[in-house]
Amino acid sequence: MKGARITLKDVAEACGYTINTVSRALRDDPRLPLPTRTKIRQTAFSMGYIRNSLASTLRSGKSGNIAVIVNDIHNLHFCNMLSKIDIELRRAGYNMMVLCMQLDESLAEQMIHSAISQSVDGILFFPYHDNPSHIEYMENHSIPFVLLDRWIRGKVTDNARCDDVQGGYLAGSHLARLGHRRYLFLSGVNQSSSQLDRLEGFRRAMYDYGIPDEGIRIVPGENVEQALAQRRIGELLFPMNYTAIISFRDEVSYPVMLALEEHHIAIPGDISIVSFDHLRGEIPYLPKLTSIYADGESVAVQGVRLLLNRIADRTLPPQVTILPVRLYDEGTTAAPVKT
Repeated sequence: MKGARITLKDVAEACGYTINTVSRALRDDPRLPLPTRTKIRQTAFSMGYIRNSLASTLRSGKSGNIAVIVNDIHNLHFCNMLSKIDIELRRAGYNMMVLCMQLDESLAEQMIHSAISQSVDGILFFPYHDNPSHIEYMENHSIPFVLLDRWIRGKVTDNARCDDVQGGYLAGSHLARLGHRRYLFLSGVNQSSSQLDRLEGFRRAMYDYGIPDEGIRIVPGENVEQALAQRRIGELLFPMNYTAIISFRDEVSYPVMLALEEHHIAIPGDISIVSFDHLRGEIPYLPKLTSIYADGESVAVQGVRLLLNRIADRTLPPQVTILPVRLYDEGTTAAPVKT
């Protein structure tokens, strides 16, 4: 009947094999002769057969799906990572399911619940805030998971991230060596481990180069995000009592650069800027920006690897991979102008 779903029984009747043989062929069971598998799969395709994934999951205990829970899909940094995750998961035979919190921490548990209810085989989780309850929720439901990009205070669990302390130190020391003594630090949200680590590394560099706290103006991340959303990031740049900017992420840095240009302030002639994420590594048509990110293999690739390890062996001790970072110098820093 038109519109009725094609079943294994329909395919079996059409090609003259048993339902069990058809099922094995569609799973590409190598114990069946290749011509048999080919004939059955061609018949199933021509009939429009679609595998009942729920039934298959119930039989095997595996869905072949991995959930990725991210806090902001508008952020190009996360988009780049999702693309890499998808490629790596497909290579391993998994499909990717993306769930987004839309910068709303209160939705995180709902997203985790949704993923588990879909019988995913594992979760790649981008923490938005430093909230251990989300980790406990996944642990209580015995779902394999890996934290990406950030860590959660007091929780030692599978985690892949950049060395953000090293990154903050690189940013500060690079600018200090050029001779900068007065800084504007545009923060990320304080609940983010990346913000805490980058600021810690930056302060270490300031201490090592003898730069006092009076030479540093720190703008809280909540103020930065609000100004960015309201398209008034330029207001945070005044008074211009500094010669260098450290920005928590590239997607803040680019609007900052536009705002400086509108005020006829040259980069790096008047103001130097160092950022994080190195979006130009994946999107080369973006304007050049000196930025810090992983040196070599990405967090996304490492995260998938850790999750596959965890799925294969639930008894493994916690796996923590902290990737070294490097400064990609693209010409937005220079020695300060002598005044």
